[in-house]
Amino acid sequence: MLCPQNGKVGLEVPLKTVKNFLTGKALARIDPASPHYLCQDPACPVVYYGQEGVFLREEVRFPIYDKGASLVCYCFDWTRERLAEALRQGQDPVAQVEEGVRTKRCACDQRNPRGRCCLTTLKAEVARLA
Repeated sequence: MLCPQNGKVGLEVPLKTVKNFLTGKALARIDPASPHYLCQDPACPVVYYGQEGVFLREEVRFPIYDKGASLVCYCFDWTRERLAEALRQGQDPVAQVEEGVRTKRCACDQRNPRGRCCLTTLKAEVARLA
């Protein structure tokens, strides 16, 4: 489904993820039977959208990576700044997150605004910073 604001294809996101991120007032408008999408365009004010309409930045409770927020890994609190510092110190953030995923300590389906594991995004950020 295309974002009603910018016309770009959005990323389908599980309902439980959208419900976790929306404010109470926004939740009152959600159609639980409708699929929901994340607009990944940082310039677009729409965060989530579905058949009931759009949910804007001010209607979400947490910062959104796709909208320019520094938080990359929502389960283990890896920000761009923390990643850069860890790399300077010779740490391997990817290995640390992979260990957390392997031991089932993550909650990506609810904590990540994309509703899925952040490893691909985290690896891309680490590569960009390296």
